[in-house]
Amino acid sequence: MTCFGQAPITNGLVARWAGDGNAKDSAGHFDGQVSGGLRYGPGPTGQAFQFNGGSAEADFGTTAGNFGARDFTIAYWMKTTSPYHPTAFLGKRPICNLGNWWDIRVGTGNPPEPGIVNMEIDDGTLEGFVSFVTTIPLNDGIWHHVAWVRQSTSSGSITYLVYVDGTLNNTLSHPIATEVQNTTPLVLGQSICQGSDGTRSYIGAAAELQLFSHALSAEEILTIYKAGKPGK
Repeated sequence: MTCFGQAPITNGLVARWAGDGNAKDSAGHFDGQVSGGLRYGPGPTGQAFQFNGGSAEADFGTTAGNFGARDFTIAYWMKTTSPYHPTAFLGKRPICNLGNWWDIRVGTGNPPEPGIVNMEIDDGTLEGFVSFVTTIPLNDGIWHHVAWVRQSTSSGSITYLVYVDGTLNNTLSHPIATEVQNTTPLVLGQSICQGSDGTRSYIGAAAELQLFSHALSAEEILTIYKAGKPGK
């Protein structure tokens, strides 16, 4: 049986932060630094990062999450009951404006809705800006597995996909691969937009954050979900 403490998919895995009592990267060289009173608590099977809505954060450094224009997958477990919108989750964002960055927040969308999870990618141009969301709220207080995928197509366009609990939840087509490359730290739990647009710090838990250098298949994402499902 594959347990939660093992990464079932290793091909293309460039970073893995389990949150199992530390912020070390067990797959690469992006060991994180925690601050602001970040704690650890029960995860789906092991431990997890615990955020209280204060200043707690995990900083994974300035080079993690620089995907350029390549395909990628960002996968993690999260649990929150936060009624606020928007709320920080994970981002590599230097300013709360147009620029070169990517960002994942909870409770954003059009219109904003508590619990809906939104990923935004920007290169400073209108053509390069991408925003897509889960179609269901995830602030129900149970563990959910979320995977964001950028996948090139044979026609040269890009497909963005988001999976929730191992199942495809939403897709978005975009004409170009927005390049994301900056020297801003990748941070879990906080957002540069706090104090600017009403974004709050994250309240909840996160575990098994993984970055892949390619687009995982639906089968691979389902494998990750099943391996980490609570009770395994």
